[in-house]
Amino acid sequence: MFNQILMALKFGAASEFALVKGIELARLHDAELHIFHALDFTLNELEENDPKRVKIVEDAHQQYDAKIKPLLGDFEKGYFVCLPADPAMKTCKMARDLNVDLIILGCHQLPEKMCLGRVDYIGMTILEKAPCPVLLVPLCE
Repeated sequence: MFNQILMALKFGAASEFALVKGIELARLHDAELHIFHALDFTLNELEENDPKRVKIVEDAHQQYDAKIKPLLGDFEKGYFVCLPADPAMKTCKMARDLNVDLIILGCHQLPEKMCLGRVDYIGMTILEKAPCPVLLVPLCE
């Protein structure tokens, strides 16, 4: 059913919990899992080799290696990209460009308290503009 899954990742508990669910789905469907982390879009004003921008990109990759890569384990179809962008708009654009079947978002609300009125601006924008279904995964503690 799913061939391409896009995970919009913030480094935090909600995203990590949602990523585990994304990995499960990707394994189940033998799908590719694209993991996208948006950096501050104002970094686009800097040259790619600007030391400040390079450091921020390196830090994101180090966080990925330390926190996210271990969650993938032996799953080989996980791909990470981070770049300066508006998180919501870039997620939707990537979903179109990659012909994604599903976008996965972590959210901080517990399942019994979930409602669309409590999804943040980025999540609401993705829900409104996504070219495919969006799975909101509540943080379960």
